[in-house]
Amino acid sequence: MTISDLPFLQSERIIFKLYTCEEHLKNLKKIKSQYDDLLSKEARVSAEMEMDAIISQMIGAFDCLLFRIIDKFQLSGIPIDKMEVSRVISGLSAESKGVEVAKGLQDANLGGSWYWKIKDLRNYSLHGSLFSAVPPYDAIPFFERSLVQLKEFIKNMVMKESILQ
Repeated sequence: MTISDLPFLQSERIIFKLYTCEEHLKNLKKIKSQYDDLLSKEARVSAEMEMDAIISQMIGAFDCLLFRIIDKFQLSGIPIDKMEVSRVISGLSAESKGVEVAKGLQDANLGGSWYWKIKDLRNYSLHGSLFSAVPPYDAIPFFERSLVQLKEFIKNMVMKESILQ
């Protein structure tokens, strides 16, 4: 993606959030190649900032999907400022067409799932260094895997949503 794609990205927030995840991951890789060790004195703060940004953008992409689902299924009973996965699942479960989408969201949100791990890392980052939770040698592979899982999840959910509408 290039800067010329940005007007499109302003209207398609899921794609924009995924794009920002990729950019932060590239930045993390640059830091790793420049300093060789993400824990080095010169790299640590920048690396942790990029990791924190990736986590925030991944959660943002997931939230954008939730907004899209709310709109598609016209779940008007969920106020934007009170949007949570559990409320969306509950709203979808009441819709006969939304049960399959609700199941996908429920699976992603289960303890130990890839999305649960991302949320757990975000919570961990509020009181401790991410490097305590994700070892520096595994940080880049972890975020690469998580981003692939997020993209696959979104792709599958969009397909389910399209089929069900």
